[in-house]
Amino acid sequence: MCDKKNFKFHIEYHGANYHGWQIQPNASSIQETIEKTLFKLTKQRVRIHASGRTDAGVHALGQVAHCAVKTRLNSYDLLKGFNGLLPNDIIIRNVSLCPPDFHSRFSAKGKHYIYIVDNGDIPALWTRFFSVHIHKKLCVKAMRDAAKLFLGTHNFEPFCANSGRENEVYERSILHFHIEKKGNFIFFHVVGKSFLYKMVRFMVGTLLKIGSGKEHPACINKIFNDPIKNSAGPVAPAKGLTLFKVFYETNPYLTNTKDICNFFPTFDVVSNGA
Repeated sequence: MCDKKNFKFHIEYHGANYHGWQIQPNASSIQETIEKTLFKLTKQRVRIHASGRTDAGVHALGQVAHCAVKTRLNSYDLLKGFNGLLPNDIIIRNVSLCPPDFHSRFSAKGKHYIYIVDNGDIPALWTRFFSVHIHKKLCVKAMRDAAKLFLGTHNFEPFCANSGRENEVYERSILHFHIEKKGNFIFFHVVGKSFLYKMVRFMVGTLLKIGSGKEHPACINKIFNDPIKNSAGPVAPAKGLTLFKVFYETNPYLTNTKDICNFFPTFDVVSNGA
């Protein structure tokens, strides 16, 4: 008889062909695709829980999920089996055993998201599926000044799409918000303990409006203080956003941004050639 094992999965995916992580009626999702593959491997229908739900079109380099399943397969067997059966836009980077009390969402201490903008005159071909092209030159200094105003704990109800939900808690803490320019590309690094629905994309969308000269950096405080008179956004397109890392063992920190392009080698090549 097989023992029940608790597995932790490190998942990467290109989100363009999926309606987000969560299972949706009449729409393809990352969760459904992985669960169907697990059924092929174990002949069991098991719910896989992720660290959070990424939106439709959003990517991941560091999504974490877990499940408990009765199987004779070990971690390596599952890793090999998953990557042999999954579509080529989903990769299981690592599989490991985890304690019964581990929960990919509730055990997490924070997340690091990256939003990428291509600010060149002409969009770069090899990176266009992971970045948003903006032709008009953006003022990085103005966006950096504004990003500092997101730091700390605030009521982020104006910067989310689930405003008005019953019993929703809108107070969130942003620990780091760093904006890096490399060649034609602008990287928005956001590290926080937790995030509301579309919160990162609303923050970035607001910064892009500031970077284009349509708003002053001080508008961030105005939105926090009086969201009725001052609106955030617009929400930035999903394809520019990637879940980069989920933190468990340590408090959330900002990964050395000089190393980020090791994970985005194509951006590094294009930037160097720009």
